[in-house]
Amino acid sequence: MEILNNHKQTNQVLSLAHLQNLKKAKEFYDNSQTITALDFDCSGEFCVTASTDETINLYNCLTGRHESFSVSKKYGVHLTRFTHSSSEIVYASTKGNDTLRYLSLRDNQFIRYFRGHQSRVVALEMSPVDDQFLTGSIDEGVRLWDLRQPNSIDFIDIQSERPCLGYDPSGLVFAIGKRSNKTVQLYDSRKFGQSPFDTFQIDDKYVDSNGLSSPPEWTGLKFSNDGQKILITTSGDVHYLVDAFNGQLKQRLIGHVGLDNASACLGGEETSFTPDGQYVISGSRDGLLIIWDTTKSIDSSNTPSENIDLRPIYTLNHHVRPTQVTRFNPTKLLMISACTDLVG
Repeated sequence: MEILNNHKQTNQVLSLAHLQNLKKAKEFYDNSQTITALDFDCSGEFCVTASTDETINLYNCLTGRHESFSVSKKYGVHLTRFTHSSSEIVYASTKGNDTLRYLSLRDNQFIRYFRGHQSRVVALEMSPVDDQFLTGSIDEGVRLWDLRQPNSIDFIDIQSERPCLGYDPSGLVFAIGKRSNKTVQLYDSRKFGQSPFDTFQIDDKYVDSNGLSSPPEWTGLKFSNDGQKILITTSGDVHYLVDAFNGQLKQRLIGHVGLDNASACLGGEETSFTPDGQYVISGSRDGLLIIWDTTKSIDSSNTPSENIDLRPIYTLNHHVRPTQVTRFNPTKLLMISACTDLVG
């Protein structure tokens, strides 16, 4: 894992110069296998990782120190997510059963188990405003939970092989992405059991015009911090940027090498927005970190099927293996990327 830092706060709009000035501040080698998930707490002081070596590692972003580790050998670990406490996380199992686990990092004790899913959980997102969280599993559906009770509050049968989930920054809206029918559905968080209030059809004309059988597997869905954009990540050589209000496909982010193996990027952990929502940063199978400026105008000389293709404005070369995880700190000008090592 690598930590990239230029010692500034992010209470300003970022420029390309800010990103170009990111320097490697720390590198950690605490994992023997691939790091698959990373999350920051709300303050940006701590980050937590999950790995296929079935360990959970906690890092202090202010001191640059490895704080602690936990082992989850029996059930595995993925999609580690902080609650609204910097010492508590929720995570998904990868083997044994499909129970979600609520863990105190302070004393390494489980607070609660959440049972209900009957297949592997591939999406897990905390509400930005309260103790509720969403999960989605393969060939089943989406469940709403509350940290204070072990059973799910509600369930949506979405009839999709693999859902992608995301909350908007207000916590009032959540989205479900389904590659099977190429749709993003928007729901009112206060009316979970009701039908979506809007549905967007995401049609990639490049795929259609080139006779490809289907778009790549969707692996994740994220809102920008201003709530105006939705990023749909895929296992292929393209990510999609969608207008969060009208569902228009604004840009195809290209120029990286997709991870291909969709199981290697469950949750879309390889791609993230910067806090100001202007830039998207993605890992790549060739070990690069790719940066796109989403405010950059598209070259009008492109052919109609390509006129929403957005190419990178900058790349960083930091890993010798595929970059599985990238995250930008929510409060500091600090970015973390990971394969088997963690760099920042």
